[in-house]
Amino acid sequence: MKFPVLESERLRLRKIESEDSKLLFQYVTDPRTQRHMSFQPDTLLFPKRLFRYFEESYRNLHDLHFAVIWKETDEVIGICSLQQWSELNGKARLGYLISPPFWNLGIATEAAGLLLHFGAEVLGLNEVEARCGVDNPASERVLQKLGLSFQAYADNSVGHRSDEYCRLKVYSIRL
Repeated sequence: MKFPVLESERLRLRKIESEDSKLLFQYVTDPRTQRHMSFQPDTLLFPKRLFRYFEESYRNLHDLHFAVIWKETDEVIGICSLQQWSELNGKARLGYLISPPFWNLGIATEAAGLLLHFGAEVLGLNEVEARCGVDNPASERVLQKLGLSFQAYADNSVGHRSDEYCRLKVYSIRL
């Protein structure tokens, strides 16, 4: 199956290409985005290693990572993913990261909405979960706008603050 391209009026979601790695690496290592991420970007070390991670996830079909493209300039402005995809039980976890200059424009909601529709219609997902830090109300609003409901709190001792206690909110939606 060819990797899909998803489109809305402002965005295109496509497979992450090698030439995207340097820019995406800048986004995942930006302190403004790092404080909201649940993995340690320093373990990726450099852009090519980040791209190898994406390539491996495509081979395993465990995670589906899409580059988020701003159509107006054809610029890669983030990543949107269905992670921990299980075809067997029809579940996945939604994730997204948008470059700070594009925050508060509805882009995360738009990109994640495209992915939820794709997950339900093409992959046959029946449930999607997402997590956000308790200190990230903007991401929480994105999840609420998409129709996800708060389920529980979770602890995260792995991530950008691995030496700190990190509290997460778990949201989900039945599709």
